[in-house]
Amino acid sequence: MVFDVKATIFDGGTRRPYTNEDAQALAPTTPYVWIDALCGQLRDPEVLHLLDQMGFSDVVAAYTTRSTSTGMFQVFDDNMLGSTYVAGDGPDDAPVLIHCVWNSGCFVTIRQAGDKAVHMVQDEIGPRAKALFADPGPVPGILLQLMLDSIDRQLTALQTQIAVLDGQIIVTSNSRQLKVLQELRKPVQALGMTLPSYAENVRESLVDPSSLPGVDAHGVQALQTYAACVNDVVQRVESADADVRSAIQDYQGQVSTAQGNRINQLTLVSIIFLPISFLTGYFGMNFQYLVNETQSFITWVLLGVFLPILTVIVSAALLRRGGFHVGHMLRFHVRAGEKAHSLSTQAAPTIDT
Repeated sequence: MVFDVKATIFDGGTRRPYTNEDAQALAPTTPYVWIDALCGQLRDPEVLHLLDQMGFSDVVAAYTTRSTSTGMFQVFDDNMLGSTYVAGDGPDDAPVLIHCVWNSGCFVTIRQAGDKAVHMVQDEIGPRAKALFADPGPVPGILLQLMLDSIDRQLTALQTQIAVLDGQIIVTSNSRQLKVLQELRKPVQALGMTLPSYAENVRESLVDPSSLPGVDAHGVQALQTYAACVNDVVQRVESADADVRSAIQDYQGQVSTAQGNRINQLTLVSIIFLPISFLTGYFGMNFQYLVNETQSFITWVLLGVFLPILTVIVSAALLRRGGFHVGHMLRFHVRAGEKAHSLSTQAAPTIDT
């Protein structure tokens, strides 16, 4: 019989479906194996049947499949119970909780997702698995570390993409960048809501070796190393969250700067054309004196052409004296517009993790 729960057995060389014959062959004297069960529900009868066939008691099976036992490592009947997190199969997926139980003969994982991370670990240890499994003591702690490393790789990919986006934002910003940042922030927030409480439970469970009866010195050391890795990952999550917040602030700062420059530009135009508007209104009034005095061509040229030009020159000179360089600001806005158009045509950074 092949289990409907999609259980597989990994002996260090091959990964194959788990069957009744494997359950009957399990014994402390047989080579150490990793049994992985993918299920729809933790309390699935097939999962409980699987654990029963491997010799785990009902109490151990009940504690192993508890959805609330995140981060609590406990010893029951010479069996060790625990859990870890791996990266989701998709870039936007939440971290996946994996329940674990092990003894001197096997390491069992029960999960509802996380194929990509688990298979990556098995492929990674494949060439050295037989040598690793020859000393079962530290194996559970090492496997937990390798599975958690999938989240560390996810964070590395996220922080790299955030840094690239932040560099583009400093040059010029557009709404597409903000959308990508918001997408990158989702997995970081999911990790931030999940891992801190888990890390606290792990620290409390593994800080004292006396709380792990029956676990040899190598096993205790590997589990305490895992606890340190969990703390490191939590710090990286906080760092990634700070990075994405900083990038969003940079975007908002660039938008504010661009809006301020546009306002300055409009202000310059208003200042320059305000005197001209005044002259237009003044000389447009139908006073008898003005009508009589502006009949000649010379007067029309002086008042209608040279006076407005002189007004613009005087306004520009006064603005330059006050620190506003009209030509420079106009050239700046033209270049900024060209850069924005150039970047807007580039492909958005991917968010694959």
